[in-house]
Amino acid sequence: MEFTEFLNTYHLPLSSQQAAAVQATEGPVLVLAVPGSGKTTVLVSRVGYLRLCRDVPAAQILTMTYTVAAARDMRARFAAFFGPEAAEGLAFRTINGVCSRIILYYQRVMGRRSFDLLDTPAQQAAILSELFRAQTGEYATESTVKSLQTAITYVKNQMLEPADLEPMQVEGVKFAPFFRAYTQTLRDRRLMDYDDQLVYAHQILRRCPQILDAFRRQYRYLLVDEAQDTSRIQHAILRLLAGDRANLFLVGDEDQSIYGFRAACPQTLTRFDAIYPGAQIFYLEDNYRSTREILSLADRFIRKNRTRRPKTLRPTRGSGPQPREIWVRDRLAQFHYLAKLAQSCEQETAILYRDNESAIPLIDQMDRLGIPYRCRQMDGSFFSSRVVRDITDFLRLSLDPADGDRFLNLYYKMNAGITRQAAQLAAAECRRTGQPVLDLLADLPALPGYARGRVRALATHFRNMRGDAADRAVYRIVHFMGYGDYLERSGLDANKAAILEILGAAQPTILRLLARLAELEALARAGGSDEAPVVLSTIHSSKGLEYDRVILMDVADGIFPRDTGRRAASLGADDPEEERRLFYVAMTRAREELYVVRFRDAKLPSSFARELFPPAP
Repeated sequence: MEFTEFLNTYHLPLSSQQAAAVQATEGPVLVLAVPGSGKTTVLVSRVGYLRLCRDVPAAQILTMTYTVAAARDMRARFAAFFGPEAAEGLAFRTINGVCSRIILYYQRVMGRRSFDLLDTPAQQAAILSELFRAQTGEYATESTVKSLQTAITYVKNQMLEPADLEPMQVEGVKFAPFFRAYTQTLRDRRLMDYDDQLVYAHQILRRCPQILDAFRRQYRYLLVDEAQDTSRIQHAILRLLAGDRANLFLVGDEDQSIYGFRAACPQTLTRFDAIYPGAQIFYLEDNYRSTREILSLADRFIRKNRTRRPKTLRPTRGSGPQPREIWVRDRLAQFHYLAKLAQSCEQETAILYRDNESAIPLIDQMDRLGIPYRCRQMDGSFFSSRVVRDITDFLRLSLDPADGDRFLNLYYKMNAGITRQAAQLAAAECRRTGQPVLDLLADLPALPGYARGRVRALATHFRNMRGDAADRAVYRIVHFMGYGDYLERSGLDANKAAILEILGAAQPTILRLLARLAELEALARAGGSDEAPVVLSTIHSSKGLEYDRVILMDVADGIFPRDTGRRAASLGADDPEEERRLFYVAMTRAREELYVVRFRDAKLPSSFARELFPPAP
């Protein structure tokens, strides 16, 4: 079948850029697709072109996606375009799925028993919790487990050496010894996690030429969707599978690479023609989603990144309203404003934010006003995070000053010079007598003299806190009771404390705040109403989606963009350009209207908003 007949038969309205990419079937090919440019149509059309015009057997085509859901969607799209019969025998898989097959093939050929896969997050979480307890003496929260899982994924996907792990910390815990213990535990129990599938498959392909050759013969044409999100080890696997023939077709956009915490490697796209000499590079620059005004602003913003290939966002639609700022006094006023806006909202509207915790005060406001909302992929990690757990422990200790066990979780976070020995003695005496633990501590001979005055001051703070409004109590803990110093020392995120203070503003007592936090956790996990016109979502969760109206909230330096220097201490990554890419992705979710919330509070400046909306000269 000729190409023109192919287009007419299957009603494929491809642009000249898209058509050129579809027909480039041999050798290494990179397709750089701006947001809203129809990249999935191109990828599916290319598979159809290989099958129906070039007569490539279905078994020789391997299409790889970022998620299992994307693989299912890609297969369904192909069947809708070209019919179920044409889809028979085609492989649409994740890279992990391909690696699983490599490991199974190795097992059969070499007569080896492979490790069992930790195929549910709960299985891995149980091991991480066990090891965390053994290393720190503390119980791991849901948030801690999630952070450890993210760090493990980063290390394995980035192919880091043991020495690279030494400076890394996760929620204030040294990661290198933890990772060694985790790796050894999996080996001892003959287990592997999902990231090990990549590690073991890469090792097999490098060490077993006959297995590598078998997979190269099997799959002559490799196609990869969302290539900007693939990691260093995934690219290494792809390069091995492609071989010298390198019929490798990558579709992606380094400007939309937003998964650095999972070791996404956009540099592979910017260096593609250096890695694969003779590579063809195509640009899909026509955006079919957004208005001219939105695209002009987004294009101007992303051009200031350096790790990118020059490209242009070209609008195919007409004009619309100019993107604009929404000025509010401070963060609390922001949540009030957005809740009121949602109350009268009939148009599909997405309120986007960098981190899930930004949505908690908004959920609080909307629930109080009875406003329906949809919340995408919200979890309860904010409520189980170390910072929230610590501050609520402070509050509860003020309500029950004779809780010696709770005090043992807090004493070293008060910046009062309390030794472990003194804390344990006071806690033991507290259990015996039922007297307030800090009063007992202040009278202990074992307490260093310089700490005695600080302990008495802390006892006074705890007594006074019982009568505080909830926001004042949180402020007292962070600024007057040493906890803010602990956050700074440990590299922990102070934004969670700020969120708690905002939530406390609506509560007259700390008891009411504690009760409301339990209610909000249940609301956040429930996700709201599927029919609501207002969507609350992180930018990461909005990737690949689009909305009539988009409002970007919490756009302030230190929140969004996040303090990447602090992130580097915990995850081993420091990429301010990724924060800009994330903002770019957020802007390009909007079809018709785009708004950015800004603060008049001088403590909440926004470099991003200043760049988008510079003051008049």
